[in-house]
Amino acid sequence: MSESIKKNNIILASSSIYRSRLLKKYIKNFSIRTPDIDETPRKKESAKDLSLRLALSKAKKISINEPGSFVIGSDQVASFKGTILGKPVNYEDAFNTIKQFSKEDVIFFTGIALINKNKRLKCCHIDITTISFRDFNDEMLKNYLDSEENLNTTAGVKIESKLFRKLIHEVRTEDKEAIIGLPIQWLLETLDS
Repeated sequence: MSESIKKNNIILASSSIYRSRLLKKYIKNFSIRTPDIDETPRKKESAKDLSLRLALSKAKKISINEPGSFVIGSDQVASFKGTILGKPVNYEDAFNTIKQFSKEDVIFFTGIALINKNKRLKCCHIDITTISFRDFNDEMLKNYLDSEENLNTTAGVKIESKLFRKLIHEVRTEDKEAIIGLPIQWLLETLDS
């Protein structure tokens, strides 16, 4: 990572513990600010557009009061057969949502924005991850859901779970860690340039 980045403040504009854990693997010193924005999709807004708009909104909101910092905003939105999926509200919701994925594909759009107002820097990217699910049964799905303390992730998906990976046939993506909620490879390359 370049010396100018090391000397500058990096802020993750997110309340996600998963994003902060992933970023911590690569960047030790950063702070977290919760942007508290309205994440409601607009009429006829695609999952891809929503993920980028929310990532930009998060970074912009925090950068207003932190103009000399590198502010990272990120958001992930899943699409299944053209329908935007959110986080499940409970176990039953997670079960009913994920059950539909058997033998199907779900597309995850992970938008990211990097803003530094003082340097007039505003960069954006979207990672697209497609998960193809195998033909799984209710017992396999229950085993996964029962193994998780909470399901506060996009569509209830936790790629880190060994039991979840049993439901998957294939994952196609540019960045294998982006499914966690942050296109980390793009971020590191952008910070280095």
